Amino acid sequence: MLAVDDALARIIAALEPLQSQRIELTHAVDRVLAASITARRRLPAHDDSAMDGYAVRAADVPGPGATLTVVDEIPAGRTDARPLQPGTAARIFTGGCVPPGADAVMLQEDAARDGDRVTFTEGARPWQHIRRAGSDVQPGDAVLAAGRVLLPGDIAALAAQGRAQVAVRRRPIVAIASSGDELIDVDGGEPARGQIVNGNSLALAAAVRAIGGEPRILPVIPDDRAATERAIRAAARADVLLTTGGVSVGEYDFVGQTLAQLGGAKFEFWKVRIKPGKPFAFGHIGDCAAFGLPGNPISALVTFEVLVRPALLHLMGHRAIVRRPLEAVLDHDLAAGRGRREYKRGLVRRHAGRLHIDCRRNQSSGALSSLAGADALLPVPIGAPPRKAGETVQVLPLGPDGPLDRLPLADR
Repeated sequence: MLAVDDALARIIAALEPLQSQRIELTHAVDRVLAASITARRRLPAHDDSAMDGYAVRAADVPGPGATLTVVDEIPAGRTDARPLQPGTAARIFTGGCVPPGADAVMLQEDAARDGDRVTFTEGARPWQHIRRAGSDVQPGDAVLAAGRVLLPGDIAALAAQGRAQVAVRRRPIVAIASSGDELIDVDGGEPARGQIVNGNSLALAAAVRAIGGEPRILPVIPDDRAATERAIRAAARADVLLTTGGVSVGEYDFVGQTLAQLGGAKFEFWKVRIKPGKPFAFGHIGDCAAFGLPGNPISALVTFEVLVRPALLHLMGHRAIVRRPLEAVLDHDLAAGRGRREYKRGLVRRHAGRLHIDCRRNQSSGALSSLAGADALLPVPIGAPPRKAGETVQVLPLGPDGPLDRLPLADR
């Protein structure tokens, strides 16, 4: 069996980020930039006023009491440039282009207007309250680096450079298929004896969509070798295939065997030293990255979080693909690690300025309650010593922003 870190390293090494596509800027937020952006325009494009006031020659306002004749008015957006003559001022508004000859803007709060005459209560300093052309960005400056997840502020920066479209990494199409004759659809009525609602496909589709992938839920694969092969061959037209169930060694477990058969030399591995979730397969079927996840819902979701989620983020061009661990205080004793790295599910709270984690909920791999409502995973390394309540441990936050986004504001 592979160690968790070795399994993830092999997965990432076998994958290349998806090709780029150009999309409209209006749809680019939260997408991953495919190529670094350099400036082709200077910003600001011209000297402009940072405040409402009067454009002057600084030499004409050496100190309080200077009076000038107002000869012009410059709102933002005016395109012509009328030079400012000595002894005159121009009324100017924020964003207005500073006229040739002017080298300072006096605040309107420091000015007393009387008809076409204005008297200033302060002296002028050269270039005060003026945003110099190119002071923010010069042509050739780095604007955004490849791999950045675009935020609204980035969209503004791209628009200022005149980029109506931008190249981003394509989102992966992820086919999701659960296997097992016992599975029924969520709207299939009350389960009969031996039947189980197919929650895995819905949960994995939600997890894929949450990070920007495009899930495609496929029909349940029956426990039949030929049907399994037909279903997997068809599903492998997607960028990624996620299956759940059928990867163990039971007499009706055909998925793992089929992945290995169809993957051939591109089949990477079958088992990982992880709990929950030891039966886990990965390989390629043609150009499709295929992941065989366990059928147990908790095992499927934990292995997705630890091994599949980073792979999908890598495919989408993300630079940061694994959760950033946080320190938390144990609210209870923790048993020693055993022969597989275990990921316990826990609730996080903040107390006295520190995060605390409680993993005393049912940790059975068949207990959906252990993951429903959980805020974080607590990894317990192989052979780790037992820990006492009050000790500090590393936890992996769940959700888009981790557990902190769900804590009350007053407790942050």
